[in-house]
Order: sequence, then structure tokens, then C-alpha cells
Amino acid sequence: MATKIEEHGISVALKRENGKLYGELKMIGKLTHEDYEVFVPILERALKEAKGLEVDMLVDMTEFRGWKLHAAWDDMVFGLKHRGSFDKMAVVGKKKWEEVAVKMMEPLMKGKIKFFKDKQKALKWLLGKA
Repeated sequence: MATKIEEHGISVALKRENGKLYGELKMIGKLTHEDYEVFVPILERALKEAKGLEVDMLVDMTEFRGWKLHAAWDDMVFGLKHRGSFDKMAVVGKKKWEEVAVKMMEPLMKGKIKFFKDKQKALKWLLGKA
């Protein structure tokens, strides 16, 4: 009998496109508190290194399946702490609730945030090519 592996986690990448720095987060599976214990220090260190630079963020939720309770709390704490860290944030997802959540976050963010169902359109908007 085959064992089913449930992947979960957050991958973090810093990328440059035409001299513009942006981060990309990919949320995979049902996230746990342990996922945030790994992810948060990595991203906070990168943001500290990029201090003074305009940083935008692409969040890919297309493989996201939700949070365990403690991870949902971790996500809210991180979001509130870093609501002013990004000039623009493009969120890519498939579900209506993800789109609604982005609209609810909009007044809390200091920068611009927008929901997309297509990653290429999100990237074009994020990089100012839309």
C-alpha cells in the first residue's frame, strides 16, 4: 500500500526583473506553525538586507489548502507586522474566499494589493508592465 505524502510549506525567493527587486512566496498545502517558524526569519532577514529598496511581493496561493489554527494566527501576526513592508503585493489564487480576503486586507496595507487568477498577469502588474 502506497503512503500518501501531504506536502506543505512556504517557499521564498527573491528575484530581479529589469533592476526591480521582488519577492515571491509560494504557499503549498495546509500550513503549520512550524512552516511559519522557518519562513518568517528567512523573509525578515531578506527584508532587513533590502532596507531602503522598494520591495514588491508576489504571493502564489494556487496550491494553498489552508492553515492549521496556530499557523492562521502566525499569518495574521506576520501580515500586521509587515503591512508596510511592500509597495505592491500581487496575490494569485483560485478561490473566491482568497479574493475576498485580499479585498478585506486592502485597507490595512500601506501599499497596493491586488488579486489575480493568472500568475503572468499578476507579475506584469507587479512589475509595472500591465
